[in-house]
Amino acid sequence: MESLPTSQDDPRLQGWYHTVELGNGLVSKGIFDHRSVIDNYGIPASLKGKTVLEIATGDGFFAFEMERRGAEKVVAVDVPSIGACDWMPRMRTRLGDASNNRSWPAHFRMAHAMRGSSVEYRPASVYDLSPYTVGTFDVVFCGSLLLHLQNPLGALAAIRSITNEMLIIETAVDPAFEATPDQPLMSFGYPAPEKEAGEGNSYWVFSTCAFQKMLAYADFPVTVPQGVFLLPPSGPWGQAIVAYTDEPAHQTWTGTT
Repeated sequence: MESLPTSQDDPRLQGWYHTVELGNGLVSKGIFDHRSVIDNYGIPASLKGKTVLEIATGDGFFAFEMERRGAEKVVAVDVPSIGACDWMPRMRTRLGDASNNRSWPAHFRMAHAMRGSSVEYRPASVYDLSPYTVGTFDVVFCGSLLLHLQNPLGALAAIRSITNEMLIIETAVDPAFEATPDQPLMSFGYPAPEKEAGEGNSYWVFSTCAFQKMLAYADFPVTVPQGVFLLPPSGPWGQAIVAYTDEPAHQTWTGTT
């Protein structure tokens, strides 16, 4: 097995998506540091005895957090390479050799080894999730993925098929949309940061109302928004929703039975 980093100056800790605490004082240098906003997601303090699936795990920050909170079993899935993301065909062709970049599976494996983790990693697209491919789970977590999908409603239907009790899901929202909270608003495209349409593999921005309605169409009848917050260090704005498969599941988790 390849040696693992022992110094914060190790270049292998550079260029991560997530900021992950790796043990022995070492921390990956991620684009995003979710540690200060982890309480904005609505993740239960204890997941003891629960099975958990994380979708689009990236470097594994949230999967490792679910493990830390005592989940009985955690499975993390993601597409195996940059090229397997939901690109438009034109942009996929332009990626060329870069489409084979497999940085986040490598980062996940490194973090897994350094943390002594038991999280199980599987390559999978959200569109392919079903009880036959991955099984079902008490809790499913999905962060910052819907904005990158050409068919977010289809993805939510696949997620529902594997969720027994609770889905915790976050995506990009526009705070301006919240001024009309009863309107299911969405915008398409990210023209400001993109020089060419589609180069960022980002498509949708939701209002909280639209987000909730889409979850309802996917058969999550009970949805509890957690509040709009800024992903550190500088955005985008996100909204996490805790969605339940039915009212009894909601009552069980909130202690109202």
